[in-house]
Amino acid sequence: MPYPNSLRNRFIITLSIMLVLVMGILVFILHQLMIPNLINEERQRAHVYANTLQKNIDHKARALSDMTYQWASWVSTREFMEGHLPDFPRTHITSAVFADHDADMMLITNIHDGVTWVAGRNPVTGEFTSCARPEGPCQWTLEQVRQIQRQLPVTDTTPHIGVSPEFTLLSTWPIARQGNPLLAGKLTLARFLPEQWQLNPADTASTLTLSAARQSMDTNTDPTAVDIDSTSDDSLRLTLVRDSATPGYQVMMTTRLDRESLRDGIERFNLTMLGAMGLLLALMMLMLWVFRTMVLRPIAELSRYAIALRQAPGEHLESPPPWLQARSDELGIMAREFQQLIHDLNERNAHLRALTNRDALTGLGNRRLLDRQLPRILSLTHRLERPVALLMIDVDHFKLYNDFYGHPEGDQCLKTIAETLSDIFQRESDLVARIGGEEFVIVLPDFDLDRAMDIARGVCTAMEAQCLPHEPSPTHRYVTISAGVAVSSPEHPLSGEALIKQADEALYQVKKSSRNAVGCVSPG
Repeated sequence: MPYPNSLRNRFIITLSIMLVLVMGILVFILHQLMIPNLINEERQRAHVYANTLQKNIDHKARALSDMTYQWASWVSTREFMEGHLPDFPRTHITSAVFADHDADMMLITNIHDGVTWVAGRNPVTGEFTSCARPEGPCQWTLEQVRQIQRQLPVTDTTPHIGVSPEFTLLSTWPIARQGNPLLAGKLTLARFLPEQWQLNPADTASTLTLSAARQSMDTNTDPTAVDIDSTSDDSLRLTLVRDSATPGYQVMMTTRLDRESLRDGIERFNLTMLGAMGLLLALMMLMLWVFRTMVLRPIAELSRYAIALRQAPGEHLESPPPWLQARSDELGIMAREFQQLIHDLNERNAHLRALTNRDALTGLGNRRLLDRQLPRILSLTHRLERPVALLMIDVDHFKLYNDFYGHPEGDQCLKTIAETLSDIFQRESDLVARIGGEEFVIVLPDFDLDRAMDIARGVCTAMEAQCLPHEPSPTHRYVTISAGVAVSSPEHPLSGEALIKQADEALYQVKKSSRNAVGCVSPG
């Protein structure tokens, strides 16, 4: 029988609360410990990758710088600047040279930063042009030449990225005169950069988006500065900041990194949480099964047993199940104590039932026992086609006896009569009862009227033979009894009440006419 507040429900609620607490702790660990650690690891990897990108950019810049240095160091270049090799542009500055060295434009200037020669590939048409001035076929170089000329007074040979008119990687080296520390001019190589600059074709994450930003006057830019923006859940935005060859500007190079490692870490932790939840649920079910087997089932059995005892009062009480009594734990002790208690209750109930069915003075059956047993005796005996006789006995002049000898002697007289009747009627089927102050009833299955009359006379004789003095009796000097006999036969069955009434009438007739005698009512 389920109970709303049963131990099982409370145990399940307790386990559920524990499960929620554990899951809350795991979620707390995820958000307060795991995710911050994963983010720190992610940022460290982002910094490492940013350093790799910086190194790739520096590598490309050094490659362009090395190529610029080689051109500026050639003897032919110096002789051209000194006017000794006028065919230098035609023989040395060719489209093949630009294709081999991955350069897009060359600018040669004199000691006054004036244009001596300009050549390169038009980024719009792809056509190679080579001119002494940025005009005519080389008109497309005009803006680039102007931007380069702005940085020529700077003696720094470190490559920089120009931002106007387009993003350009620039490297400038001086052309020295032979045997003279004075410069003959400067040579600048330029590589045009797309706004989507892919450093490594095999790595899509190495594509940098170039943009320009105004530089504050008091800003000192760290050449390796990196800004990491994690506002997106899908990717990190890395921004590399570099000084620009264009005065007053900085170059912002932006790329995105997929946050796969963070997602994988969170997914692994979520899987761990799901596994932990599944394990906890399985453990909870196992604990519930163990709790039900070891605790709930015995307690429920004892509860059902107690309810059965309460619903069946007065009946013989069965003991708790043997398997429960055989346990060696507290529940087993409880069951054994329960069993002992039931044993004591059975004995007490049996004693109480005996007391309720017995006369307190004589120990014979009482009227309650007679009323309950007589219908059963009649039914069973008549079913066997046998008669039932009933003798009703009354002590002659018992009131005079009590008045003369006192009530204690009267009680002792009744006990003597009871003992005499018990000695005479010893069959298990016989029923001897005291139903009044000095009245007794004997029920004799399988006795017809003649045998019943004979046994009644024998009882009167046996009582007289006890020689109990009865001086005030007008009938006899000893205590005597009178008896009325009635018989219920299978042919003319009587109810218990009718049978008692007939015997009582027979006794009344005897007492009316004489004493110390037996009378009967003839069967109808």
